[in-house]
Formats: sequence, C-alpha cells, structure tokens
Amino acid sequence: MTTAHVRERLAAGERALGTFILEFSTPGIGSICARAGADWVLYDLEHTGWSLDAIRASLAVSRREDIASFVRVAGQQKHLVSTALDAGAEGIMMPYVESAAEAAQIVDWMRFPPAGHRGSAFCIAHDLYMPGAPADKQAQCNESVLFLPQIESPGSVAAAHEIAAVDGVDVLFVGPLDLSTNLGAPGVFTTPEFLSALDTVAEAAAAHGKAAGIFGAGEQLTAAAMERGYTVVSLSADVMVYQSALAAGLRQLREGN
Repeated sequence: MTTAHVRERLAAGERALGTFILEFSTPGIGSICARAGADWVLYDLEHTGWSLDAIRASLAVSRREDIASFVRVAGQQKHLVSTALDAGAEGIMMPYVESAAEAAQIVDWMRFPPAGHRGSAFCIAHDLYMPGAPADKQAQCNESVLFLPQIESPGSVAAAHEIAAVDGVDVLFVGPLDLSTNLGAPGVFTTPEFLSALDTVAEAAAAHGKAAGIFGAGEQLTAAAMERGYTVVSLSADVMVYQSALAAGLRQLREGN
C-alpha cells in the first residue's frame, strides 16, 4: 500500500487503517502489519527516544511491502524532517502544529524546489537506490509524500480550517491524549469540549478536501471519530495491541476455553 493507494482510498471516501510502532522496532514489523491488512504503519520518534538508526532497517523492509510507511518526528526542525524523508519515510507526522504558518513551513521542508526547500540526494534509501533523472524523482516525491499535522491543543483546533487550507496538508490528525489534556481532562474523550473539537477538525478537513485522522485510543473513541467521518485511523500501537491480545489469550487459557 503505497501513499498513492492511501490517497486513492481517501479520495474514494474509504478508510485508511494502520498502527503506530512505539516498541517493536524489529525489521519485520512493517511486513507483519502488512500481512495483517494495515494500509499504513507509523514509526514514532516522538515518544520512543529512538533515533533514525533504530528504524532504518524497519523502513527499508516496509518500503518493499504493500503498505505506506510514515514517521512521526520529534519536533519542528528541518533536519528532523529531511533526514526522516531521506531514510525512506513516505509521510511525515508532526506533533503540535498550531497554525497555518507552521504547517506551510513544514510542507516547504518536505518538498523539493521549486515547491519547497528540501535538499536533494538520490540513489539512496528514499528512492530505493534506483537510477533516474533527478527532476523526475523530485516531482514524484513532491506528489507522493503525505503530511499529517497533529491537532493537539485548543489553539490548533481553532486554527484547523486555516491549517487544512494549506496546500500540502493531507490529514488533520488528532492526538487525543494531548488534546484531552490541554482541554483539562486528560484521557477523557467524552467531554463536550473534546467532542466539539472532534467535530471542528472533521468539518475543517471536509471543507478543504482533506482527511481527518486520529490515534484510536480505545473502541469508544474510535467509534466516535469514525461516526464523524474520520478516515485515517490507528488501531492504537504495537505494544498496546500485543499486550491486549496476550492478555485475552491468557485469560482464555486460564478459563479452560
């Protein structure tokens, strides 16, 4: 599932489902996710303490699978974006995007000239070491790369329409724990303020032809988001999925079923 296929699913109003990788940086994790039917996998550099070296092998393997490979970088710095892209990231998730100006700056870092100011290097990981004309590769990368700015504060919710209007923004992606925390109720996803924020983000994305996405922190939240039209949805993260499945299996064994 390349980014082109993710775009096709979203354009058709279909969901693009995936998961976050926060613990299992094994090279085969992208293949495992692909075999499970995920449309995308995201390697998280924000909350893991990982450097790019920790996920380079995972990116290299998942890039050759039928799955799109995204990276969440740790902050708004050009070198974090450019090095993740050169290592093979097909999409960038950026935490705490608070304004259209910030979103536009990140898009600029992600795109080659004349659309932006990404540095040019070819026949390396991001283009799978393939020969070809630099101009063709630049155009292809500019067209295919996905940008998922995170909406995680009341300020970014208020600016959601302006952020969604930025050319190069593809998915307004809600970080529910940070958003609920910044709304005064950490981990509570049922308050009127939180649900209103979900509505605002969904409306902003739809108004500008973009997708709305969310980290699926539980069935109730996921259902509430999908009812509102969220189409880029994470089945939580690797460690939570593994722990939940292991707990369920162990309970079944203990009960003798």
